[in-house]
Amino acid sequence: MKAVASTSTPVEYKAFNDFPGLKKLWTTLLKIADDNDEPEHETMLVLEHLALMLMNSSETSDDEKLNAFAAQFHAEIEDNQNKNQFSWNMGMDLFHLFASRKAVPSLRILERIRIPYRDDNRYVWEFEEFSWGVETEYVPASQRQVRRQVSVIEMANEVDCELAGDDAQEIWTCTTNMRPYEDDLTDEQISFNDMWGKEPVSDPFHYQEWDYQIQLHRPDWATVYERRQPKGDPEDINDIMAEYRPIAHRIKQIIDLLTPEGVQRVRNMEDGDEIDLNAAVDAMISIRMGEQPNTRITMRNVLKSRDLSVVVLMDLSESTNEAMAGSDKTVLQLTREAATLVATAINGIGDLFALHGFASDGRHDVQYYRFKDFSQHYDDEAKSRLAGMKGGLSTRMGAALRHAGHHLLKQPERRKLILLVTDGEPADIDERDPQHLRHDTKKAVEELYSTGVLTYCLTLDRNADAYVKRIFGENNYTIVDNVDRLPEKLPTLFASLTG
Repeated sequence: MKAVASTSTPVEYKAFNDFPGLKKLWTTLLKIADDNDEPEHETMLVLEHLALMLMNSSETSDDEKLNAFAAQFHAEIEDNQNKNQFSWNMGMDLFHLFASRKAVPSLRILERIRIPYRDDNRYVWEFEEFSWGVETEYVPASQRQVRRQVSVIEMANEVDCELAGDDAQEIWTCTTNMRPYEDDLTDEQISFNDMWGKEPVSDPFHYQEWDYQIQLHRPDWATVYERRQPKGDPEDINDIMAEYRPIAHRIKQIIDLLTPEGVQRVRNMEDGDEIDLNAAVDAMISIRMGEQPNTRITMRNVLKSRDLSVVVLMDLSESTNEAMAGSDKTVLQLTREAATLVATAINGIGDLFALHGFASDGRHDVQYYRFKDFSQHYDDEAKSRLAGMKGGLSTRMGAALRHAGHHLLKQPERRKLILLVTDGEPADIDERDPQHLRHDTKKAVEELYSTGVLTYCLTLDRNADAYVKRIFGENNYTIVDNVDRLPEKLPTLFASLTG
Protein backbone atom coordinates (compact mmCIF):
# COMPACT_ATOMS: atom_id res chain seq x y z
CA MET A 1 0.00 0.00 0.00
CA LYS A 2 1.33 3.43 -0.93
CA ALA A 3 0.08 6.67 0.57
CA VAL A 4 -0.27 9.94 -1.31
CA ALA A 5 0.26 12.07 1.74
CA SER A 6 0.35 15.81 2.19
CA THR A 7 3.22 17.39 0.29
CA SER A 8 3.65 20.09 2.91
CA THR A 9 4.58 18.92 6.40
CA PRO A 10 5.05 20.43 9.86
CA VAL A 11 8.80 20.12 9.18
CA GLU A 12 8.50 22.56 6.26
CA TYR A 13 6.19 24.79 8.26
CA LYS A 14 8.77 25.03 11.03
CA ALA A 15 11.56 25.51 8.47
CA PHE A 16 10.13 28.56 6.73
CA ASN A 17 9.04 30.06 10.06
CA ASP A 18 12.67 29.96 11.21
CA PHE A 19 14.07 30.83 7.76
CA PRO A 20 11.53 33.02 5.90
CA GLY A 21 13.58 32.97 2.70
CA LEU A 22 12.73 29.29 2.23
CA LYS A 23 9.03 30.05 1.88
CA LYS A 24 9.69 32.45 -0.97
CA LEU A 25 12.03 29.96 -2.67
CA TRP A 26 9.68 26.98 -2.35
CA THR A 27 6.65 29.03 -3.43
CA THR A 28 8.50 30.11 -6.58
CA LEU A 29 9.39 26.49 -7.41
CA LEU A 30 5.79 25.37 -6.91
CA LYS A 31 4.41 28.13 -9.13
CA ILE A 32 6.90 27.21 -11.89
CA ALA A 33 5.76 23.59 -11.67
CA ASP A 34 2.12 24.71 -11.61
CA ASP A 35 2.41 26.84 -14.77
CA ASN A 36 4.67 24.73 -16.98
CA ASP A 37 4.87 21.12 -18.16
CA GLU A 38 1.98 18.75 -17.78
CA PRO A 39 2.81 15.87 -15.40
CA GLU A 40 2.45 12.20 -16.30
CA HIS A 41 -0.62 11.86 -14.07
CA GLU A 42 -3.29 14.47 -13.43
CA THR A 43 -3.18 13.83 -9.69
CA MET A 44 0.38 15.11 -9.59
CA LEU A 45 -0.78 18.49 -10.83
CA VAL A 46 -3.42 18.57 -8.09
CA LEU A 47 -0.85 17.62 -5.46
CA GLU A 48 1.57 20.31 -6.59
CA HIS A 49 -1.20 22.91 -6.39
CA LEU A 50 -2.22 21.56 -2.97
CA ALA A 51 1.35 22.01 -1.77
CA LEU A 52 1.10 25.66 -2.80
CA MET A 53 -2.21 25.97 -0.91
CA LEU A 54 -0.69 24.47 2.24
CA MET A 55 2.26 26.82 2.06
CA ASN A 56 0.19 29.94 1.33
CA SER A 57 -3.25 30.26 2.93
CA SER A 58 -4.41 32.75 0.27
CA GLU A 59 -4.17 30.12 -2.48
CA THR A 60 -7.44 28.30 -3.29
CA SER A 61 -8.72 25.59 -5.62
CA ASP A 62 -11.91 24.79 -7.54
CA ASP A 63 -12.18 21.61 -5.46
CA GLU A 64 -14.08 22.37 -2.25
CA LYS A 65 -12.77 19.25 -0.47
CA LEU A 66 -9.19 20.35 -1.10
CA ASN A 67 -10.05 23.86 0.15
CA ALA A 68 -11.47 22.30 3.33
CA PHE A 69 -8.38 20.13 3.74
CA ALA A 70 -6.07 23.15 3.39
CA ALA A 71 -8.21 25.22 5.77
CA GLN A 72 -8.01 22.47 8.40
CA PHE A 73 -4.24 22.31 7.98
CA HIS A 74 -3.79 26.06 8.52
CA ALA A 75 -6.18 26.06 11.48
CA GLU A 76 -4.40 23.27 13.36
CA ILE A 77 -0.75 23.44 12.31
CA GLU A 78 0.34 26.02 14.88
CA ASP A 79 -0.70 23.84 17.83
CA ASN A 80 0.35 20.53 16.26
CA GLN A 81 3.62 21.35 14.51
CA ASN A 82 5.65 19.10 16.86
CA LYS A 83 3.29 16.10 16.70
CA ASN A 84 4.03 13.21 14.37
CA GLN A 85 0.46 11.96 14.76
CA PHE A 86 -0.87 15.13 13.15
CA SER A 87 1.16 14.49 9.98
CA TRP A 88 0.00 10.87 9.95
CA ASN A 89 -3.69 11.80 10.22
CA MET A 90 -3.52 14.52 7.55
CA GLY A 91 -1.66 12.21 5.18
CA MET A 92 -4.19 9.40 5.62
CA ASP A 93 -7.14 11.82 5.13
CA LEU A 94 -5.60 12.96 1.87
CA PHE A 95 -4.98 9.39 0.77
CA HIS A 96 -8.60 8.40 1.39
CA LEU A 97 -9.73 11.49 -0.51
CA PHE A 98 -7.81 10.49 -3.66
CA ALA A 99 -8.49 6.77 -3.22
CA SER A 100 -12.24 7.40 -3.26
CA ARG A 101 -11.77 9.10 -6.63
CA LYS A 102 -9.51 6.30 -7.90
CA ALA A 103 -6.88 8.93 -8.57
CA VAL A 104 -3.88 7.49 -6.70
CA PRO A 105 -0.78 7.59 -9.00
CA SER A 106 1.39 4.51 -9.47
CA LEU A 107 4.81 4.01 -7.88
CA ARG A 108 6.45 4.65 -11.26
CA ILE A 109 4.93 8.14 -11.34
CA LEU A 110 5.72 8.83 -7.70
CA GLU A 111 9.37 7.99 -8.36
CA ARG A 112 9.46 10.64 -11.10
CA ILE A 113 7.98 13.41 -9.01
CA ARG A 114 9.15 16.78 -10.23
CA ILE A 115 9.93 18.42 -6.89
CA PRO A 116 13.25 16.87 -5.78
CA TYR A 117 13.61 18.64 -2.46
CA ARG A 118 10.50 17.03 -1.00
CA ASP A 119 9.80 13.70 0.59
CA ASP A 120 7.63 11.82 -1.91
CA ASN A 121 5.76 10.05 0.92
CA ARG A 122 5.71 6.75 -0.94
CA TYR A 123 5.41 4.55 2.13
CA VAL A 124 2.85 4.20 4.87
CA TRP A 125 4.96 4.42 7.98
CA GLU A 126 4.52 3.86 11.69
CA PHE A 127 6.40 5.54 14.46
CA GLU A 128 7.03 5.17 18.16
CA GLU A 129 6.64 7.97 20.60
CA PHE A 130 9.94 9.81 20.84
CA SER A 131 10.96 11.87 23.85
CA TRP A 132 13.11 14.78 22.81
CA GLY A 133 16.20 15.18 24.98
CA VAL A 134 16.26 11.51 25.97
CA GLU A 135 19.36 9.92 24.48
CA THR A 136 18.66 6.69 22.63
CA GLU A 137 21.36 4.17 21.91
CA TYR A 138 21.65 1.66 19.11
CA VAL A 139 22.17 -1.91 20.31
CA PRO A 140 23.53 -4.51 17.86
CA ALA A 141 21.18 -7.36 17.05
CA SER A 142 23.47 -9.83 18.81
CA GLN A 143 22.96 -7.94 22.09
CA ARG A 144 19.25 -7.08 21.97
CA GLN A 145 18.43 -8.76 25.23
CA VAL A 146 17.35 -7.72 28.69
CA ARG A 147 20.48 -7.66 30.84
CA ARG A 148 20.09 -7.59 34.60
CA GLN A 149 22.42 -7.58 37.59
CA VAL A 150 20.86 -9.86 40.19
CA SER A 151 21.66 -10.90 43.73
CA VAL A 152 22.93 -14.29 44.85
CA ILE A 153 19.46 -15.21 46.19
CA GLU A 154 17.74 -14.39 42.90
CA MET A 155 20.32 -16.36 40.95
CA ALA A 156 20.18 -19.36 43.30
CA ASN A 157 16.36 -19.54 43.29
CA GLU A 158 15.98 -19.25 39.53
CA VAL A 159 15.14 -22.49 37.71
CA ASP A 160 17.84 -23.45 35.21
CA CYS A 161 16.78 -23.79 31.58
CA GLU A 162 19.01 -26.24 29.77
CA LEU A 163 17.79 -25.08 26.35
CA ALA A 164 18.60 -21.39 26.88
CA GLY A 165 21.24 -20.10 24.49
CA ASP A 166 22.64 -16.86 23.15
CA ASP A 167 19.18 -15.89 21.88
CA ALA A 168 17.68 -15.90 25.39
CA GLN A 169 15.38 -12.96 26.09
CA GLU A 170 17.05 -12.19 29.41
CA ILE A 171 20.66 -12.44 30.52
CA TRP A 172 21.25 -12.43 34.27
CA THR A 173 24.63 -11.58 35.73
CA CYS A 174 25.68 -12.21 39.32
CA THR A 175 28.87 -10.47 40.35
CA THR A 176 29.42 -12.84 43.28
CA ASN A 177 31.57 -15.80 42.23
CA MET A 178 29.59 -18.63 43.87
CA ARG A 179 31.10 -22.05 44.54
CA PRO A 180 29.28 -25.40 44.92
CA TYR A 181 28.69 -26.41 48.53
CA GLU A 182 30.95 -29.19 49.72
CA ASP A 183 32.26 -30.27 53.08
CA ASP A 184 35.89 -29.86 52.08
CA LEU A 185 36.27 -26.59 50.18
CA THR A 186 39.62 -26.07 48.51
CA ASP A 187 41.23 -23.27 46.56
CA GLU A 188 41.19 -25.41 43.42
CA GLN A 189 37.41 -25.78 43.49
CA ILE A 190 35.75 -24.50 40.28
CA SER A 191 33.07 -21.84 40.74
CA PHE A 192 29.68 -21.72 39.03
CA ASN A 193 30.89 -18.77 36.94
CA ASP A 194 33.83 -20.77 35.64
CA MET A 195 31.64 -23.78 34.87
CA TRP A 196 28.65 -22.12 33.20
CA GLY A 197 29.22 -18.39 33.08
CA LYS A 198 30.17 -16.31 30.04
CA GLU A 199 32.57 -13.42 29.88
CA PRO A 200 30.64 -10.14 30.27
CA VAL A 201 30.47 -7.46 27.59
CA SER A 202 31.44 -3.95 28.69
CA ASP A 203 29.32 -0.84 28.51
CA PRO A 204 29.61 0.88 25.11
CA PHE A 205 32.35 3.39 24.32
CA HIS A 206 31.41 5.88 21.60
CA TYR A 207 34.01 7.50 19.34
CA GLN A 208 33.87 10.06 16.56
CA GLU A 209 34.84 9.16 13.01
CA TRP A 210 36.36 11.43 10.37
CA ASP A 211 34.43 12.02 7.14
CA TYR A 212 37.01 13.13 4.59
CA GLN A 213 34.38 14.17 2.03
CA ILE A 214 32.87 16.90 4.23
CA GLN A 215 36.04 17.39 6.34
CA LEU A 216 34.15 17.00 9.60
CA HIS A 217 33.87 14.42 12.36
CA ARG A 218 30.80 12.22 12.62
CA PRO A 219 30.12 12.48 16.37
CA ASP A 220 29.70 9.24 18.37
CA TRP A 221 29.74 7.28 15.12
CA ALA A 222 31.57 4.09 16.15
CA THR A 223 30.72 2.01 19.21
CA VAL A 224 33.39 -0.09 20.92
CA TYR A 225 32.59 -3.00 23.22
CA GLU A 226 35.26 -4.66 25.31
CA ARG A 227 34.97 -8.45 25.24
CA ARG A 228 36.92 -11.46 26.44
CA GLN A 229 37.94 -14.30 24.17
CA PRO A 230 38.05 -17.89 25.52
CA LYS A 231 41.14 -18.92 27.44
CA GLY A 232 43.71 -21.29 26.01
CA ASP A 233 46.53 -23.35 27.44
CA PRO A 234 49.38 -21.19 28.85
CA GLU A 235 51.78 -24.01 27.96
CA ASP A 236 51.27 -23.05 24.31
CA ILE A 237 52.99 -19.74 25.06
CA ASN A 238 55.86 -21.52 26.81
CA ASP A 239 56.20 -23.77 23.74
CA ILE A 240 56.61 -20.67 21.58
CA MET A 241 59.55 -19.56 23.73
CA ALA A 242 61.08 -23.02 23.38
CA GLU A 243 60.63 -22.91 19.59
CA TYR A 244 62.34 -19.52 19.35
CA ARG A 245 65.16 -20.32 21.75
CA PRO A 246 67.82 -19.00 19.32
CA ILE A 247 66.08 -15.62 19.38
CA ALA A 248 65.88 -15.69 23.17
CA HIS A 249 69.59 -14.76 23.36
CA ARG A 250 68.91 -11.69 21.23
CA ILE A 251 65.98 -10.77 23.47
CA LYS A 252 68.24 -11.03 26.52
CA GLN A 253 70.65 -8.62 24.86
CA ILE A 254 67.78 -6.20 24.26
CA ILE A 255 66.78 -6.48 27.92
CA ASP A 256 70.33 -5.86 29.13
CA LEU A 257 70.72 -2.92 26.76
CA LEU A 258 67.46 -1.19 27.63
CA THR A 259 67.12 -1.96 31.33
CA PRO A 260 67.38 1.31 33.31
CA GLU A 261 70.66 1.70 35.15
CA GLY A 262 69.18 3.38 38.20
CA VAL A 263 71.17 6.32 39.62
CA GLN A 264 73.78 7.73 37.23
CA ARG A 265 76.39 10.40 37.88
CA VAL A 266 76.34 13.18 35.28
CA ARG A 267 79.62 15.10 35.19
CA ASN A 268 80.87 18.28 33.49
CA MET A 269 78.01 20.50 34.71
CA GLU A 270 78.04 24.19 35.68
CA ASP A 271 75.19 24.00 38.22
CA GLY A 272 75.45 20.50 39.65
CA ASP A 273 74.76 19.32 43.17
CA GLU A 274 78.36 18.66 44.27
CA ILE A 275 81.97 19.34 43.28
CA ASP A 276 83.61 16.95 40.83
CA LEU A 277 87.09 16.65 42.42
CA ASN A 278 88.80 15.47 39.24
CA ALA A 279 87.39 18.41 37.27
CA ALA A 280 88.30 20.83 40.06
CA VAL A 281 91.93 19.61 40.12
CA ASP A 282 92.15 19.99 36.33
CA ALA A 283 90.81 23.54 36.63
CA MET A 284 93.42 24.47 39.24
CA ILE A 285 96.21 23.06 37.07
CA SER A 286 94.97 25.18 34.15
CA ILE A 287 95.00 28.30 36.35
CA ARG A 288 98.56 27.61 37.56
CA MET A 289 99.66 27.22 33.95
CA GLY A 290 98.04 30.51 33.00
CA GLU A 291 95.35 28.86 30.89
CA GLN A 292 91.59 29.41 30.86
CA PRO A 293 90.08 26.78 33.22
CA ASN A 294 86.97 24.72 32.49
CA THR A 295 84.15 26.12 34.61
CA ARG A 296 82.12 22.91 34.50
CA ILE A 297 83.48 21.41 37.69
CA THR A 298 80.27 20.12 39.32
CA MET A 299 78.25 16.94 38.93
CA ARG A 300 74.73 15.67 39.66
CA ASN A 301 73.24 12.27 40.51
CA VAL A 302 70.35 11.54 38.13
CA LEU A 303 67.82 8.73 38.38
CA LYS A 304 67.62 7.04 34.98
CA SER A 305 64.21 5.51 34.27
CA ARG A 306 62.45 4.48 31.07
CA ASP A 307 59.19 6.36 31.80
CA LEU A 308 57.39 4.46 29.00
CA SER A 309 54.05 2.68 28.57
CA VAL A 310 53.17 0.59 25.53
CA VAL A 311 50.04 -0.95 24.00
CA VAL A 312 50.70 -3.79 21.55
CA LEU A 313 47.51 -3.63 19.45
CA MET A 314 46.84 -6.68 17.26
CA ASP A 315 44.53 -6.83 14.26
CA LEU A 316 42.37 -9.95 14.78
CA SER A 317 40.17 -9.76 11.67
CA GLU A 318 39.05 -12.80 9.64
CA SER A 319 42.01 -12.50 7.28
CA THR A 320 44.38 -13.43 10.12
CA ASN A 321 43.08 -17.02 9.90
CA GLU A 322 44.61 -17.39 6.44
CA ALA A 323 48.09 -18.77 5.82
CA MET A 324 50.57 -16.20 4.54
CA ALA A 325 52.32 -16.75 1.22
CA GLY A 326 55.74 -18.25 1.84
CA SER A 327 54.82 -19.62 5.27
CA ASP A 328 53.05 -22.69 6.61
CA LYS A 329 51.61 -20.65 9.52
CA THR A 330 48.57 -18.41 9.63
CA VAL A 331 48.82 -14.69 10.32
CA LEU A 332 47.16 -15.32 13.69
CA GLN A 333 49.87 -17.81 14.72
CA LEU A 334 52.64 -15.43 13.67
CA THR A 335 50.94 -12.55 15.50
CA ARG A 336 50.66 -14.64 18.68
CA GLU A 337 54.32 -15.65 18.47
CA ALA A 338 55.42 -12.05 17.87
CA ALA A 339 53.30 -10.82 20.80
CA THR A 340 54.79 -13.51 23.04
CA LEU A 341 58.38 -12.54 22.21
CA VAL A 342 57.86 -8.79 22.49
CA ALA A 343 55.94 -9.26 25.76
CA THR A 344 58.88 -11.27 27.13
CA ALA A 345 61.27 -8.49 26.13
CA ILE A 346 59.17 -5.65 27.54
CA ASN A 347 58.46 -7.56 30.73
CA GLY A 348 62.19 -8.14 31.23
CA ILE A 349 62.97 -4.45 30.72
CA GLY A 350 60.33 -3.44 33.23
CA ASP A 351 58.21 -1.12 31.06
CA LEU A 352 54.47 -1.05 31.63
CA PHE A 353 52.67 -2.67 28.71
CA ALA A 354 49.32 -4.06 27.59
CA LEU A 355 48.43 -6.66 24.97
CA HIS A 356 45.17 -5.77 23.21
CA GLY A 357 43.40 -6.85 20.02
CA PHE A 358 40.44 -5.77 17.93
CA ALA A 359 37.97 -6.73 15.21
CA SER A 360 34.71 -5.15 14.02
CA ASP A 361 31.26 -6.08 12.78
CA GLY A 362 30.20 -2.68 11.46
CA ARG A 363 30.44 0.66 13.19
CA HIS A 364 27.97 -0.35 15.92
CA ASP A 365 30.03 -3.31 17.15
CA VAL A 366 33.80 -2.74 17.24
CA GLN A 367 35.07 -5.57 19.42
CA TYR A 368 38.09 -4.82 21.62
CA TYR A 369 39.98 -7.58 23.47
CA ARG A 370 42.29 -7.03 26.47
CA PHE A 371 44.60 -10.02 26.85
CA LYS A 372 46.89 -8.28 29.34
CA ASP A 373 46.40 -4.91 31.02
CA PHE A 374 48.97 -2.48 32.39
CA SER A 375 48.27 -3.42 36.00
CA GLN A 376 48.32 -7.17 35.32
CA HIS A 377 51.40 -9.36 35.64
CA TYR A 378 52.59 -11.31 32.63
CA ASP A 379 51.63 -14.61 34.25
CA ASP A 380 49.68 -17.74 33.36
CA GLU A 381 46.40 -15.79 33.35
CA ALA A 382 47.67 -13.40 30.67
CA LYS A 383 49.34 -16.23 28.77
CA SER A 384 46.12 -18.27 28.72
CA ARG A 385 44.27 -15.28 27.26
CA LEU A 386 46.98 -14.89 24.62
CA ALA A 387 46.87 -18.61 23.82
CA GLY A 388 43.10 -18.46 23.25
CA MET A 389 43.35 -15.59 20.78
CA LYS A 390 41.06 -16.03 17.73
CA GLY A 391 40.47 -14.09 14.53
CA GLY A 392 37.23 -13.01 12.85
CA LEU A 393 35.15 -10.15 11.40
CA SER A 394 36.60 -6.90 9.95
CA THR A 395 39.14 -4.13 10.65
CA ARG A 396 37.75 -0.76 11.80
CA MET A 397 41.16 0.52 12.75
CA GLY A 398 40.43 4.15 13.67
CA ALA A 399 37.98 3.31 16.47
CA ALA A 400 40.34 0.66 17.87
CA LEU A 401 43.28 3.11 17.91
CA ARG A 402 41.18 5.73 19.69
CA HIS A 403 40.16 3.17 22.33
CA ALA A 404 43.77 2.03 22.78
CA GLY A 405 44.67 5.70 23.27
CA HIS A 406 41.86 5.96 25.83
CA HIS A 407 43.57 3.31 27.97
CA LEU A 408 47.09 4.59 27.30
CA LEU A 409 46.33 8.18 28.29
CA LYS A 410 45.33 6.98 31.76
CA GLN A 411 48.94 5.96 32.38
CA PRO A 412 51.23 8.47 34.15
CA GLU A 413 54.32 7.73 32.02
CA ARG A 414 55.59 10.57 29.85
CA ARG A 415 56.29 8.50 26.74
CA LYS A 416 53.41 6.52 25.25
CA LEU A 417 53.49 4.14 22.28
CA ILE A 418 50.91 2.11 20.34
CA LEU A 419 52.58 -0.69 18.40
CA LEU A 420 50.04 -1.84 15.82
CA VAL A 421 50.42 -5.26 14.17
CA THR A 422 48.18 -5.77 11.13
CA ASP A 423 47.98 -7.74 7.91
CA GLY A 424 46.01 -5.26 5.80
CA GLU A 425 44.32 -1.92 5.39
CA PRO A 426 41.32 -0.60 7.38
CA ALA A 427 38.00 -2.06 6.14
CA ASP A 428 34.54 -2.91 7.43
CA ILE A 429 31.33 -4.48 6.16
CA ASP A 430 29.24 -1.29 6.32
CA GLU A 431 31.67 0.99 4.49
CA ARG A 432 32.04 0.61 0.73
CA ASP A 433 34.35 3.58 0.15
CA PRO A 434 37.88 2.23 0.82
CA GLN A 435 39.19 5.75 1.35
CA HIS A 436 36.82 6.55 4.21
CA LEU A 437 38.39 4.30 6.84
CA ARG A 438 41.90 5.09 5.59
CA HIS A 439 41.31 8.79 6.17
CA ASP A 440 39.67 8.11 9.53
CA THR A 441 42.64 6.01 10.67
CA LYS A 442 45.02 8.76 9.55
CA LYS A 443 42.97 11.26 11.55
CA ALA A 444 43.02 8.97 14.60
CA VAL A 445 46.83 8.73 14.38
CA GLU A 446 47.06 12.54 14.21
CA GLU A 447 44.68 12.96 17.14
CA LEU A 448 46.72 10.56 19.28
CA TYR A 449 49.98 12.27 18.33
CA SER A 450 48.55 15.61 19.45
CA THR A 451 48.03 14.10 22.91
CA GLY A 452 51.56 12.67 23.08
CA VAL A 453 50.86 9.12 21.86
CA LEU A 454 53.03 7.78 19.04
CA THR A 455 51.48 5.14 16.75
CA TYR A 456 53.78 2.77 14.86
CA CYS A 457 52.46 0.23 12.36
CA LEU A 458 54.05 -3.15 11.62
CA THR A 459 52.22 -4.56 8.59
CA LEU A 460 52.44 -7.90 6.83
CA ASP A 461 50.71 -6.58 3.70
CA ARG A 462 53.28 -6.55 0.90
CA ASN A 463 51.09 -4.09 -1.02
CA ALA A 464 50.88 -1.66 1.88
CA ASP A 465 53.04 0.94 0.11
CA ALA A 466 49.87 2.25 -1.53
CA TYR A 467 48.38 3.48 1.76
CA VAL A 468 50.48 2.88 4.90
CA LYS A 469 52.79 5.88 4.48
CA ARG A 470 49.87 8.27 4.05
CA ILE A 471 48.18 6.92 7.18
CA PHE A 472 51.06 6.62 9.66
CA GLY A 473 53.67 9.03 8.34
CA GLU A 474 57.11 8.86 6.79
CA ASN A 475 59.02 6.96 9.48
CA ASN A 476 56.25 5.34 11.50
CA TYR A 477 55.75 2.02 9.75
CA THR A 478 57.59 -1.14 8.71
CA ILE A 479 56.52 -3.58 6.01
CA VAL A 480 57.59 -7.14 6.81
CA ASP A 481 58.28 -8.86 3.49
CA ASN A 482 59.42 -12.16 5.03
CA VAL A 483 56.48 -13.03 7.28
CA ASP A 484 58.36 -15.79 9.10
CA ARG A 485 60.62 -13.08 10.54
CA LEU A 486 57.74 -11.26 12.25
CA PRO A 487 58.32 -12.86 15.69
CA GLU A 488 61.98 -11.80 15.79
CA LYS A 489 61.28 -8.49 14.06
CA LEU A 490 58.86 -7.15 16.65
CA PRO A 491 61.19 -7.18 19.71
CA THR A 492 63.99 -5.62 17.65
CA LEU A 493 61.61 -2.95 16.37
CA PHE A 494 60.49 -2.18 19.91
CA ALA A 495 64.13 -1.77 20.97
CA SER A 496 64.83 0.66 18.13
CA LEU A 497 61.74 2.73 18.90
CA THR A 498 62.28 3.01 22.66
CA GLY A 499 66.01 2.76 23.09
